[in-house]
Amino acid sequence: MGWGWGWLWVILILIGIGLLVFVAIRLSTRTNAAPPAAAPPAVGTPAPVAEVSSARRILEERYARGEIDTDEFNERMRTLNGA
Repeated sequence: MGWGWGWLWVILILIGIGLLVFVAIRLSTRTNAAPPAAAPPAVGTPAPVAEVSSARRILEERYARGEIDTDEFNERMRTLNGA
């Protein structure tokens, strides 16, 4: 009589172990962690060259994917160039 529901407990325990392994693997391979927050630059301070080129590259990629239109692209490029 004790084994009538025993198989159900075995299956539930195996599923639980499988879920724990899955979560452990997902957490250990996570690569999309946010970088530490940095203080914003002071107003009027020019952005470092690396930041501008990175921002320009991202802007060009968004334009190529069609996420932004030509007017928005040009406006943001002017902003990046400081004009």
